[in-house]
Amino acid sequence: MKKSVLALAVLGMFASAAQAQSSVTLYGIVDASMVYTTSQVGGKKFSMEPGQLQVSRWGIKGSEDLGGGLKANFNLEGTLFNDTGAAGAGFGSSSPAQSFTQAGNNTSLFDRLSWVGLSGAFGSVTMGRNNILGVDSVGLADPLSLAHAATNPNVMLSGLNAAPFFGGFGANQGGTGLRQNNSVKYVSPIMSGFGGALMYGFGEKAGDNSASSYAGISGFFTDGTNGAAISYAKMKDTTNTASLTGIAGGVKYKVHPTTMLRATYAQTKIDGNIAIAPTGNANNRKIAVIGLGVDYSVSEQITLTGAYYNTKRSGDFEGKADQYIGMAKYAFSKRTVGYASVTYAKAGSAAFQDTSLALGIIGVGSGSARAGRTAVGVLHSF
Repeated sequence: MKKSVLALAVLGMFASAAQAQSSVTLYGIVDASMVYTTSQVGGKKFSMEPGQLQVSRWGIKGSEDLGGGLKANFNLEGTLFNDTGAAGAGFGSSSPAQSFTQAGNNTSLFDRLSWVGLSGAFGSVTMGRNNILGVDSVGLADPLSLAHAATNPNVMLSGLNAAPFFGGFGANQGGTGLRQNNSVKYVSPIMSGFGGALMYGFGEKAGDNSASSYAGISGFFTDGTNGAAISYAKMKDTTNTASLTGIAGGVKYKVHPTTMLRATYAQTKIDGNIAIAPTGNANNRKIAVIGLGVDYSVSEQITLTGAYYNTKRSGDFEGKADQYIGMAKYAFSKRTVGYASVTYAKAGSAAFQDTSLALGIIGVGSGSARAGRTAVGVLHSF
């Protein structure tokens, strides 16, 4: 009886919120695939994994018209592990990349987005947990449209979502850097296709406002089909003795009604002495990612994608890895898509500094410098 009363109270709370808003929307993505990966520690691996075409998620967003073109907006969004039914942060325990690229320390219900803000003729301002500008910039033209997020170099490295590489920097004070807590983000209105954005994440350290901070700026262009974006950001560690700077950008251009070309580049660099497990002192470390891709529309339902990523590490260790991906998508409807992909990963050697850049496709410690990965799945959005 007590559980029933509690459930009715919760439903009543959401109903009251919905009445107070001009619009409130419940939305989400449920994506699952069967995956076969070679060269893992212990041998080949079969698994069921969520979020291979797009990360599975659920969220609530709303807007209220305040008059005069001004609106109040909010967005709460969390990761969904539909292979087990769990909710939380990152990409889930079944991800082949978790051993090295676990997404970090935010285990809240709304680990992806959690902000409130205002929008109008001036643009938009959001306050809370926001995506960084770097992932927005490479996301515009990512060769895979950010698919295979847990093993995609533009998500994990260009977008700072690999916690062991970037966890010492930014307003989260540990964990993934792709989203920043305690941040304010401004996006300008689009004028003649051009726009820009500013973002700042507060470190919230008494006596040192710069420690654990994030500051970024970006510019972009879009005509609705083609587009380009570039961003710059600087993040500080908790002691304010080391910093991480990053640039990220991308271009996409439709050369034919059936063919879209995509290219991205991103680089991060660490200045200052900071120990980042498991590689130790990371001073002068640089990680650069080049991405190239092409989408070819066979029909309104069938799209073929080819993608290539080149990743290099220098400054502290020399490392490199390449990924080659082929993907086919079939749209059953606007909301349901079936897909299949084949990935081939090649590291410079079987050593950690090389295989770690393959982001879990090649098992770190497997003794191999090559691996293949096949995924077949379905995505439904609501």
